Amino acid sequence: MSLENNNTSLRQQQAEHLASSLPTRRPRLLRLRLITWYGGLVAVSLLFFGVLVFLLTSQSLSNSVDASLRAEAGAAQANIRAELLRHQRLHAESDWPTPLSLSVIDTHSLSKDTLGITVKVFDQAHHLQYASKNEPLSITPTAVMYQHALQNAGDPQPYTVSGQNKESLRILVEPIHKPQVAPGGQPGPVIGMLLVARSLSPEEATKTQLLFLLCTTGALVLITALGIGWGITTNVLHPLSDMVKTARDIANESRGVHVGNLHQRVQRPKGHDEMVEVVDTFNEMLAALEKAATAQYRFIADASHELRAPLTTIQGNLAFLQRHSDELPAEERKTMLLDAHSETLRLARLVDELLLLARADVSADTITTSPPVEHEQKSTVAAPRGSLREQPVELDHSLLQLVRQLRGRLAMDQSSFQLKVSHIEPVRVYGNEENLRRIMLILLDNALKYAPAKENGHGGIITVSLERKGQEALLQVRDNGIGIEPGDLPHIFERFYRADRARSREGTGLGLAIAYTLVEQLNGRITAESQPGEGSTFYVWLPLAV
Repeated sequence: MSLENNNTSLRQQQAEHLASSLPTRRPRLLRLRLITWYGGLVAVSLLFFGVLVFLLTSQSLSNSVDASLRAEAGAAQANIRAELLRHQRLHAESDWPTPLSLSVIDTHSLSKDTLGITVKVFDQAHHLQYASKNEPLSITPTAVMYQHALQNAGDPQPYTVSGQNKESLRILVEPIHKPQVAPGGQPGPVIGMLLVARSLSPEEATKTQLLFLLCTTGALVLITALGIGWGITTNVLHPLSDMVKTARDIANESRGVHVGNLHQRVQRPKGHDEMVEVVDTFNEMLAALEKAATAQYRFIADASHELRAPLTTIQGNLAFLQRHSDELPAEERKTMLLDAHSETLRLARLVDELLLLARADVSADTITTSPPVEHEQKSTVAAPRGSLREQPVELDHSLLQLVRQLRGRLAMDQSSFQLKVSHIEPVRVYGNEENLRRIMLILLDNALKYAPAKENGHGGIITVSLERKGQEALLQVRDNGIGIEPGDLPHIFERFYRADRARSREGTGLGLAIAYTLVEQLNGRITAESQPGEGSTFYVWLPLAV
């Protein structure tokens, strides 16, 4: 009972540790991180798009204003030149010529619907000679404007100034040259200045509306995207929440004496993405844990039962001898002591086998608690050497030596069993010779236990063979005993399993489990075939040494 209590206490501690390591609230950190990254990406994209649209729109509006100013300035310059040329022709042959002045310009030729553009003409003294009638902007030319016009006479560029009430104005200033009679000549002297201006209030209002529209639309798009992202991440991460809940339930349930709630599984989501693979892997892990926990619990229970039987016999015999030693005959006392000694030997053998299994489990790469009888074909390449694969071993020599020893023992015991060798080939495998001998001895000893008793002067027949099969060695041990029932065959390699529990047989129920574990560590496999009433055959495949 102490062994079971220790195992229960250990599982309780493990369950409490697992439960304490789980979050007390539903984990949202990953979801928040995903939403933050997703929202940040959407926000940056919207910001980039909004800035790009705003800049392109602003540039387009500015280009449109500049183009309208240039067009208006070009039309005004053409009209002014035409008026000056007309005046020159009229007074060229006059006896009383008048000096050329901007005052001779017919203002009606400049009066047009200029769509919010103000046109002004100044002479060299900065006196206003003409101003458009469509609510002209209050702009007074300055020396700076005049100098700018002279410096950029070849390619005048519009620029922005601040008017009254801090209103932004876009202006274009060009010099007015005295026209030359000969076409294509150099420009004449500057006789005035043309100023074309337009208020930027409509464009600024348009940009303000656009900025408001972009901000409002961007905010709505961002909120919508965050909502959609939250829903998507919630749906995608729902299996993870289920896994956390399942793990917490298992940890809480496992605090009791029973195996726990390992039968729970996470519902498999639809689709074929990585989350489905994660859920499948988690469910496979739960299945493996459930299988291992069940096997461990059964193993501890069976071990406790097997240990209790010899201990009870020893305790009972010694207690009886202690109370009635003077009353019992010497022969009966001797018999009881022999029984206690026999149980002590059985107990020691059981402990040795348990220790061997424990050591094998620690050194094994993979531990299988419920091995199948039939296996699929595995790779025949020899495994690297490990704790049980130390060096090449002549398996045929070890087998023949073991057969000779068993034959000698059978002869000394005057046993009717026959141990035959049908076929032996030279075979070398990697491994520990002692453990290879243990595997063969377990199979031979198992065959001797279940071989038929002596009938008509003949006992059971055990036949062994060893041969090469491709890149593997095949060891066969066949007997003509009672056989194994089909329902028992899948379980014969489980620990403490006995095919016939009602039959009083020697042994601990660990022999075939030990053989299976040792063969598995050698990168081999072991299977069995049996027909009830006809006998059984055990097959062991081991990779050849290269």
